[in-house]
Parts: sequence; structure tokens; C-alpha cells
Amino acid sequence: MDFASPEAAASKAVNKEVAFWLERNSIDTLLIGLTDGELVWDNSAGDFFGRETVPLPDVLAKRFPSEPKWVDLRPYREGADRTANKRDAKFTELAGDFAAAIRGMPKEDLLSLEVRQQRRALTLAWSAAASLLILAVIAAAAGVVAYREEQEAVAQRNRAEQALTAATKTANSLVFGLAQRFKNSIGIPATLVKDILDRARALQEELINSGQVTPDLKRSEGESLIETVDSLLAIGDTTGALAAAQQARQIFAALLAGSSNSADYQRELTVAVSKIGDVQVAQGDLAGALKSYHDGLAIAERLAQSNPGNAQWQYDVGISDERIGDTLMAQGDLVGALKSYQAKEQIIGRLTQSDPGNAVWQRDRAIAYEKVGDAQRAQGDLAAALGSYQKELAIFDRLAKSDPGNADRQRMLAVSYEKVGDVQVAQGGLAIALSSYRNAFAIFNRLVTSDPGNAIWQRGLQVSYDKVGDVQVARGDLAGALKSYRDGLAIAERLAQSDPGNTQGQYDVGISNERVGDILMAQEDFAGALKSALRAARGG
Repeated sequence: MDFASPEAAASKAVNKEVAFWLERNSIDTLLIGLTDGELVWDNSAGDFFGRETVPLPDVLAKRFPSEPKWVDLRPYREGADRTANKRDAKFTELAGDFAAAIRGMPKEDLLSLEVRQQRRALTLAWSAAASLLILAVIAAAAGVVAYREEQEAVAQRNRAEQALTAATKTANSLVFGLAQRFKNSIGIPATLVKDILDRARALQEELINSGQVTPDLKRSEGESLIETVDSLLAIGDTTGALAAAQQARQIFAALLAGSSNSADYQRELTVAVSKIGDVQVAQGDLAGALKSYHDGLAIAERLAQSNPGNAQWQYDVGISDERIGDTLMAQGDLVGALKSYQAKEQIIGRLTQSDPGNAVWQRDRAIAYEKVGDAQRAQGDLAAALGSYQKELAIFDRLAKSDPGNADRQRMLAVSYEKVGDVQVAQGGLAIALSSYRNAFAIFNRLVTSDPGNAIWQRGLQVSYDKVGDVQVARGDLAGALKSYRDGLAIAERLAQSDPGNTQGQYDVGISNERVGDILMAQEDFAGALKSALRAARGG
């Protein structure tokens, strides 16, 4: 595959790579992706118009027997437009052209309805991987040329540096475009997203090993590590997630030390520090998480105060407030938690009023309502809590219906149903609470079926089993409750076995065993109850 651009055409390294390829392969195996410049075929000349300006290396002059296969990627140099369905469809078509040519099969088969969910994802991912492999060779070669040929003219060195920058930018846009597209798509395994990000990091390491380490390249490495944290958490690897988050923090701290006035580096350091807190929460280290979140909030507040009109920086403060509220809530500080949640809701409320069509802000306003409701419920104000949860449910219901394939929105809708059900139970409405819990269960069950390896969704399904079981106990259905609790216990045990160092996972196993034991005791199965109690005492 050849990415055509004036920079690539001018690069001696690219010319050598293409010549090397053609010495060993047919010209028909070369695929061209136009990222800059113009390509117009001249049938009479048997070549592209304007040989002097054509964005292809000289080694390809008059080498094609007829017009070769090429695809126009110029509109996607910055990645696919994830906000426009028509552009998304065009991006998928172009990726399908490449993937079909590489795999030697008709594009129609590749994009057929029967395989649309899985095969399209895998084909795009492996096509991107093939592209990244060629980009790594080209970019590394360009970097080596720029580094070693110190006697070459300044203009040639500049072209080599530009080729390195272009290769890095193109690789990032392809990889992160795919990773972001797949991350919240139902039917796309979390392990696939992690694999895409691993390939991006491998490319970055190859570029770094070429000797041309630039701030942009280090920043790209840090951003990919941050994305990797979420993927590692999704598959239950908290140890790996913490290491990735800490490495990202080190990278952005070093970049900021060399450019202390950079708002971008400050913001990304905030994100990295907050990711560390997220992992610490997942591991049960609430004190460490609270410190990380406060560190992130301090940076976010300085940025927001420096430019009150910057909506993104205001939003970052709200997110930090929410994370602090979550940690305080877990520690039992209800007053402090409610204060943090209300601060976040006020910020997000102002932002959504300024831009009602912003789905991200709508999502976060719904979450703010949920958090306020949590604190209200913990303080005993059930009526206020139910009102907050119902506001959250209304927003997520709209968002989920507007994009049924968005897994995150489906998951948050399920959580909203559970929150409403919790208050309904507390108010004595067991029948309506059971209906709310079953709505949540149905959503989590669909998500887990689409990706059994997603630990976050598995955990959500486990909670749903437990909540349904709790209502069944309250209604006197001990047999139904026992089945629900055992199904939840099976999930908890699988999660604990996959991440044995996670103390929260071991704790969950103990609680599930305790629930099962309580039912067995009520059914006078004393031997079974004792066995469950012993398992609960040792955390599984």
C-alpha cells in the first residue's frame, strides 16, 4: 500500500521502499491511498498527468499498464467524521475498498449484511494494521535518513522531517479513528479495540527507536496510553491499566516541564492523573483515588480560571468534581459528595443550555442527575432522589433511542433503570421495582451476549442478578432469588479468577456467597448455608 502525497513523492526513503517492493512483487499488488495532491490518469500517455507534480515517487513513472486502483483519502487526513453519518458511510466504503483488495474478495461480500457487525470491524482493523506496518517502515526510514545524512542539504532534511510528521499524523488518525469508532459499538469485542491500540503503540515505539523523538510523537504515545487504560479496564486488567496511566502521566509531566505554558499539555496531564484515579477506584484504593482526583481538579481549575469562555475546560472541572464526589460517597462523606455533585450539575447545566444538541454534554448532565440522586437517597430524601433519577432516565432513554448501536448509552440506560428501581424498593413498590430491574437486566444481558469478554458489562449483569434476587426475596420467592444469586455468583467468580489481584473482585465473590447462604439458611439447608458462609469468610 502506498500513501500518495507531495511529501512522500519527494522522500528518497519512500522512493527506495517502493522500488524495493516492486523488485519482489507485481505492480498489481500496489494500492494507492491519496492523502494530498492530485491524481488524474492520462490514457494517451499511459501515466498520470503532470509527472513533475504528481504525488507519487519517480520509480512509479510509466510503470502502470493501465490506471491503477487508488482511493481518495484526502477528506480523512484528520480521521473519519464521527458526527456525520454520510461521511462515516463513505469512510467505511473506502476502507472496504482497501480491505477487499488486500484479502482478494469482492467488496460486496465483505460488507454484506450477514457479516456487517463482526467482519467489517475485523477487516477495517486488519487493513489499518497493514497500513500501519507500511507506515512504520516508511516513517522509520525517513527518520533514519534525516538523522544520519547530516551532510545533506537543509531542504532534504526538512522533507524527511515532514515525512515523519505526516506518517505519525496519518497513523494516529487511522488508529484512533478506528478505536473510537469501535469502542462503544455493540458487537465489537473490547479485546479487538485493545489490539488496535497495541498496534498503534508498536508503531510509535518503532518511530521512537528510529532516533527522531519529537514532542508530537511523545504526546501521541501518551494519548494512546490513555486510550489503552479504558481498554485494559474493560477486560479486567487493572494492573496493566495502572501501569499505562502512570506512564502517560510521566510523559505529559515531562512535556509540560519543557513547555510550562502549554495548555494542551496541562489538560492532558489532568486526564492522565484522573485515569490513575479511575484505576485506583477499580482496585479499591479510595484514598489514593481521592488524591489523584484532587490533583487533576487543581490543574483543571487553573485552566478554567485562565479562560472562563473555554467550554471544554469548564467541562473538565465538572468531570473532576464528579469523580471526587464518587470517592467521597464511597467513603461515607455524604455532605461533601452532594456538594461536589451539585457543582458538576451546575457546570454541565450551563453548557447544555448553550448547546442543547451536544450529546456528550447531555450524557454528562444525566450522570450529574444520577449522582445528585445518589447523595439525596443516602441522606434519606427518597422523593428528591426519585425525581433526580427520573430526569436521568429520560435523557438516557432519548440518547439510547437516537443511537441504538451505542453500547455506552445502552449501559447507562440500564443503570438509570436500576437507580429508579432502588428508590421504588425503598418506597415499598416491589412490583414496579422488579419491572425496572428487569429492564436493566435485559439491556446488560444483550451487551454481555455481544461481547462476553467485557468485564464492565459482566459486572453490570452480576449487579442486575443481585437486584432482581433482592426483590424476589422481599416478595417471598426464595427459589427464584436463589437462582438469581447463584447466577450472579458465577459471574463474580469468573471476574475474580481473571484478575486475582483485584481486591474488589474478591470482595464481590464473598458478598455473593453470603447472599446464597442466607437463602439456603431460610430454606433450612444448613450444610449448604455453612459451605457458603465459609466461602464468604475467605472471599470466595
